Amino acid sequence: MQWALILLALALACQAAAAKKHVIFVFADDYGWNDVGYHQVLGQTTNNLISTPNLDSLAASGVKLENYYTQPLCSPSRGALMTGRYPSHTGIGPMVISLQKGYGLPPKEVIIPKRLKEANYATHIVGKWHLGFCDPHYYPTARGFDTWFGYSSGMQDYWTHFSDDYSPIKGYDFKTGKAGSEPELILPESKYNGTYGLFAHISETVSIIKDHGKNHADTPMFMYLALQSVHDPLEVPDKYLAQYAGITDPNRRIYAGMVTAMDEGIGNVTQALKDAGMWDNTVLIFASDNGGPWKATADNYPLRGQKATNWEGGIRAVAFVTGPGAELSSSVKGKSLNNLMHITDWHPTILEIAGVKSSAPNALDGVSQWSAITKGTTSPRTRVVYNMSPKSGTLHGAIREGDWKLIFKSAVGGSAAAENTVQAYPKGWTTNTPTQTPCPASINGAWLFNIVTDPYETTNLVSTNPDKYQELLNTFQQLQESAVPDLNDVYTVYDPLSLPSTNQWNAWMPWSDEPNSTCTAWQEYISASWEESGAMTTASISLLALAVAGVMHIARL
Repeated sequence: MQWALILLALALACQAAAAKKHVIFVFADDYGWNDVGYHQVLGQTTNNLISTPNLDSLAASGVKLENYYTQPLCSPSRGALMTGRYPSHTGIGPMVISLQKGYGLPPKEVIIPKRLKEANYATHIVGKWHLGFCDPHYYPTARGFDTWFGYSSGMQDYWTHFSDDYSPIKGYDFKTGKAGSEPELILPESKYNGTYGLFAHISETVSIIKDHGKNHADTPMFMYLALQSVHDPLEVPDKYLAQYAGITDPNRRIYAGMVTAMDEGIGNVTQALKDAGMWDNTVLIFASDNGGPWKATADNYPLRGQKATNWEGGIRAVAFVTGPGAELSSSVKGKSLNNLMHITDWHPTILEIAGVKSSAPNALDGVSQWSAITKGTTSPRTRVVYNMSPKSGTLHGAIREGDWKLIFKSAVGGSAAAENTVQAYPKGWTTNTPTQTPCPASINGAWLFNIVTDPYETTNLVSTNPDKYQELLNTFQQLQESAVPDLNDVYTVYDPLSLPSTNQWNAWMPWSDEPNSTCTAWQEYISASWEESGAMTTASISLLALAVAGVMHIARL
C-alpha cells in the first residue's frame, strides 16, 4: 500500500509538471507598427506591402494586443520586461547600456527565469541580452537562464557578428554558454562565423526545442528568443529581395526582406515545436521592444514618431499571444484587444502562466494580464509611465492615466519629444500617399492628448483642459519621488579596459577582474550581501564551529 501511494504521488507530480505550459517569448527588435501584415494601411500599393504570412496566421489564431506599450529604447525595454519594474525603479533607462560602461541590470533585480526556477522550468535565451556584461555575474546564465547563445550589445553586423556600439571601435560579440555553480567567463562562439545572424539564432532555437522534446518532455520550458531582426544594420540575404523589386527605395527594400526573413524564421520555430510534440501545450508571445526607427525605413504609420521618442510611434508596439496552450476563450480568440498593457506586465503574467505564486522579492510595477488576455476581462492597468528621471528642475518623459497622456518636451536619453514630429511613412509610396496631420505645438513645454479619441496625437489639450493637465503633472511629480537615476548618468566613464583590443579574442568580454576597472557593482553587492547575511558575525562563526565539530565527531565514530 505504501509503495502504491508513493508511485501515485510520483505519477501525479509528473502529470503536474507535464501540464505546465511551455512559454515562448519572441522579441523583435525595432519593428515598425505598420510593418506587420495585419496592420498595413489600406490603400498602400501592392508594391509596398511587406509579406508576413506566419505572423499573420499566428495572430489570427491568437489575440492581438492593440493597446500594448513599451519603452522607447532597447535596454530599458528589456530591463522592464525581465524585472517587471519601470526603468525609473531599476536605473536601466532612459538610455541604453553602452558596451564600454561598467554597469548592468543591478544585482538586486530578480528576473523572469530566476522566478520560473521555482516551478522547475528549463530556461533558455537565444539572441540579444543588452543588460550588461562587464562582470560575468551580469550574464543571463548567472541570473536564471540555463543556456545562452547570443550577444551582449545593442546591435551587430549580421554576417561578421562584430559590434561597434555606433563608434569606430569594433569587437566580436557572439557567445554561447551554460549556467554553472559560479558565473564563468563565456567565450566567443565561432561556429556561425559568416552565417546570417537570424539564421544562427533560429538554428540554435530549433536545436534546443528538438532536444527538449526528445530528452526533457516532462519539463516545462521558457524560451526567450530575443531576435536581432530587424535592428540595423540593413542586411539580408539576396533571396529575400526579389519579391520586393517594386519598392523603389533600396533601404526600404532591404528592410522589407529582413522582415520577411524574420517571419520565415518564426515559422520554423513554431514548426519545430509541433515536430517536438510541444506545440499543443505552448503559449507563444510575440512583441517588439519599441517602435521602428525611420533611419532604417521602418514604418509606424499612422502613429506619430519613431523609436527613441515618447510619441505613440516610439512606444506603442506590435504584440500578440497565441498557441493552443493559451486556451483563449471564444470571446477573444482571433480578435483584437484594446486593454491597456505595458511591457512590465509580462513578468507577472508569465509567472501566472507558470503557476509561480510566491511573493516578488521587489515591488513590481507590472500586473498580470492573463485573465484580460485569455478571457477579455477588464485590464487591471490604468496608468503607464513611459520615461521618468528623478526631480531635477526639468521634467522629462511621459505618463498615461486612463485615456489621457502627458508628454514633456525636454529630452533626456530616449525620452525626446521633438516639435514637428510627423506621422511618417516609408519612401516609395508613389500612389495613394496617406495623409499626414501636422504636429501640434507644445504648450508650457508639454503636450496633453486624449489618446483614445486622438490616437495620432493631433490636438494639444493643455490649454483647453488645464485641470487634467495639472492632475497628470501632479501625479508625475509625485511618482518622481521614488525614481532612481539612470545608471548611464552614474557610470560616466567609457572604460578603456572594456575594449576588445585588451583581450586575446578581440571580443567584447567582461573586464571586472582588471585592476582599476569601473565595473565594481557586483563585487560591492556580494560583499554587502555577505555582511548583511550575518556570515561574519560571532553567532554565525559559532554555528559554523559547532557544525565542523559535529562532522569531526561523526568522522571519528
